Amino acid sequence: MADYEKRQLRALDRLAKKISDADSHLTRIEDSLDDERHRTAQHETIKDIKSILKHARKVDKYEDKILEREGEGRKGSPEDHYVYLKDEEPVMEDLKKEYRELDKKLKGLNDEDGYDIKRFRAEHHYIEKSKKILEKAGKLK
Repeated sequence: MADYEKRQLRALDRLAKKISDADSHLTRIEDSLDDERHRTAQHETIKDIKSILKHARKVDKYEDKILEREGEGRKGSPEDHYVYLKDEEPVMEDLKKEYRELDKKLKGLNDEDGYDIKRFRAEHHYIEKSKKILEKAGKLK
């Protein structure tokens, strides 16, 4: 069980990193003057948004495996479980903060600078889906 908890914690950490990466790409869009840089940063942001959903799905998959194998073997001790829950708390707080900042930046994009991102979000809703997946897994409340 601890192995899946460790994997889940890594997936949560990667998820927070991808949100941070998307945030930095949005900052580059806001700060740049050249149209070429806008397009590159927009495509990088879209890739990060896709990765956010991918890692949220991994978190959910590992949560299912943790529940399925609860109490099995020597790695299923309550002490190990407590350690990972304790390590998970700061990651979840950072993740919530990153989601808020990303939402704020995405809402602040104007149509000219963020056209591709806005179109992609309108079609796919990946960030909202990732939030729902994390809520279902009990990670984002």
